Amino acid sequence: MDQKTISREDKVKPAMYHDWRDRLTSPRSVFATLSLLLVLGLAGAWLIDRSHFVSTSDARIAADILSVSADVSGNITAAYVASGDRVRTGDLLFQIDDREARHLLTEFLAEEDGLAAQIQRERTRLGLVGSRSGTQIDASRADVLSAQAAVEAAKADLTAAQRDYDRELRLRETGLVTQNVWDQALNKLQAAQQDLRGAEARLSSSSAKAREAVISRSDASLVEHDLNILQAALQRARAQTEGQKVIIQKHQIRSPIDGIVDEIFFDAGERTLSGFRVALLHDPNKVWVSANIKETQVRHVEVGAAAKIKVDSAPDASVTGRVAVIRDLTVAEAALMPNPNATGVFTKITQRIPVRIELDSGDTYLRPGSMVRVSIERRKAKK
Repeated sequence: MDQKTISREDKVKPAMYHDWRDRLTSPRSVFATLSLLLVLGLAGAWLIDRSHFVSTSDARIAADILSVSADVSGNITAAYVASGDRVRTGDLLFQIDDREARHLLTEFLAEEDGLAAQIQRERTRLGLVGSRSGTQIDASRADVLSAQAAVEAAKADLTAAQRDYDRELRLRETGLVTQNVWDQALNKLQAAQQDLRGAEARLSSSSAKAREAVISRSDASLVEHDLNILQAALQRARAQTEGQKVIIQKHQIRSPIDGIVDEIFFDAGERTLSGFRVALLHDPNKVWVSANIKETQVRHVEVGAAAKIKVDSAPDASVTGRVAVIRDLTVAEAALMPNPNATGVFTKITQRIPVRIELDSGDTYLRPGSMVRVSIERRKAKK
């Protein structure tokens, strides 16, 4: 190779080097290189994420939305809350007109007071009847004993008078007794007979009074029976009163939880019917994430797995949680109106399984229905 050829090659190589260097260091080449590195980095991050996490954007904040309904029908006289208000358990939400119910309560209370007065009267009467019947029985028994003693005494007097009369009769037949003595013996016998009949009559009267006293004791039993009837009526009246108080309480619609009023459906002056919902509430401290995982990926999810949540409404917030429940049916099967294939044309669509994620404690305010992105740690492969 001659000297001219070598000199020409030495001149061409530096020129090509400078040309490639200029091309590589040009802004377009630098931008293309950086873009390629960025794409490779994103692809690598995506592959790493796919290998360590099961992710989905089909997820949202969920909560138990409580529907508050009216238990009675009537006009709403006052509404004490509006949408967005915070309430505590027992706070009054609505007042339904309760004038008719209160009038009925007053009637029940009056009936209860009347029955209580009747019961007090019958108790007083029972005490008087019991005291009187006991005194009458004791007195009648004493009268009967006295009359029996009088009968026995009259019988003894009659026996003595009869004996004297028989003796005087034998003596009269022999002519040894004067007419005066005979008359005295006869009068004594007749008087003894009269005394016996009077004593027996008094005994019969005392016995009759004793029977009346015993019968009067049954009046106390009748009074006790009437008293039991009145007490049963009083219990029924009290039950009606308590039931009416419950009905009056139902005219006041109160919050069953500490939470936020999401929606109200009635204003003051409107009429509601029993069973109609009047408001929706939820507890902001009891929210979770409802995520729908593809059926092809749900096998990589297990209960207790850690999850990272990216909240659309709070992109800078760090929210974490753990899988609490993996449902046993798909979202389509749980829908109110399932979509059976009635046309005969079938298109296979990957179904999604609902997963509930309980959130760890945090300061981020989460609104039910807000969209989130969930990344759940994949189940570790069993060895």
